Amino acid sequence: MIQQTAAKPKVAFVASVYRHLAAFHKPYMEWFQHQGFEVHAYGQQDIGKEEVQNTGVICHDIPFQRSPFQLDNVRALKELTKSFQEELFQVVHVHTPVASVLGRIAAKKSNVPTVFYTAHGFHFFKGAPLKNWLTFYPVERLMAKYTDYLVTINEEDFRRAKRFPVKKEVLFVKGVGVDRQVYESGRLSGQLKLEKRQELGIGADEFVIICVAELSERKNQMQLIEALGKMRKDGPVKCLLVGNGESEEKLKAMVDQLNLKKTVQFLGFRRDVPDLIEIADTVTLLSKQEGLPRAIMEALAAAKPVVVTDVRGNSDLVIHGENGYAVELGNIDATVRAFESLMNSRDQLNKMGKKSRELSEEYDTVRIAKHMEKIYKKATHVASHFSPREEIG
Repeated sequence: MIQQTAAKPKVAFVASVYRHLAAFHKPYMEWFQHQGFEVHAYGQQDIGKEEVQNTGVICHDIPFQRSPFQLDNVRALKELTKSFQEELFQVVHVHTPVASVLGRIAAKKSNVPTVFYTAHGFHFFKGAPLKNWLTFYPVERLMAKYTDYLVTINEEDFRRAKRFPVKKEVLFVKGVGVDRQVYESGRLSGQLKLEKRQELGIGADEFVIICVAELSERKNQMQLIEALGKMRKDGPVKCLLVGNGESEEKLKAMVDQLNLKKTVQFLGFRRDVPDLIEIADTVTLLSKQEGLPRAIMEALAAAKPVVVTDVRGNSDLVIHGENGYAVELGNIDATVRAFESLMNSRDQLNKMGKKSRELSEEYDTVRIAKHMEKIYKKATHVASHFSPREEIG
């Protein structure tokens, strides 16, 4: 008599682009694999697909579009629904605005038993434009009815989401975490730090500000550059802008106009971000909105004081006056004062950096992964085999 082997349970991770899954969710896809699940990923084909596939995940290309009003999203929904109905997933976890909506509709049509949604920062928040509230709030509230577990990553979103009609539970998880070992202060010797600075044309005594973010209106590097325009006569300062984006030419023109070409360096995409943070004196992020910024979690892990705008997400990570400064959005003078305060006191710089490192314990990948493991286990009744750091590295 031939014995039939029970089919593996299946889980799907859905995001607009694979690089989102590669950057933030590989540990959780691997965790499901360790529990015996067949893991699938859905996203628009991009540079992240190969990294996801290399972990043994089955990838499905879906033509998600960033704008919810593009017609290709209709085709994306049809393809997603067809695949869900063929694969018969036990669990679907959706991410990113458009993909999360289409993913939940497809899951509803396909009778998926358990649906997770991680909100990486709602587009409606305190101080957001009215159009954001009119467009995104009704959609998120409606889609909550098709969500078993809604995971939020900052306090403001958590408080608001608790009023949504989710099927089971609204949860608060402190982001995707950061590996504190990678960013541990002192990872470069004094000589290596000096050599790295020299590689970038930075003097040993120059005060270095670094911003790691896409160059965009939302990340608001304009406020940083305006502040630098007022600071440049107060001491030797260098600013490193790490990242690419739609605002690059506009920002370069602004740098030219303010005669800051010797102060600001556009470094583009880099693979040595931990080293760049290590040689910096402070990390800044003056965004108009955030979910829970990984760049600032990295700064905390690297024992760096931070200067951020006092907006949702940023304010979760900074205790004003203790591990850095939270300044008003658009307030150039306050931004200048924050940087100058750090420039003028090495003792304060070190004290705030030490506090940052202490606070980073809350955002360690091991701690965050353990939290998510408990949530997944509770929802899926999976026995835990999750082990120490090497399992999530």
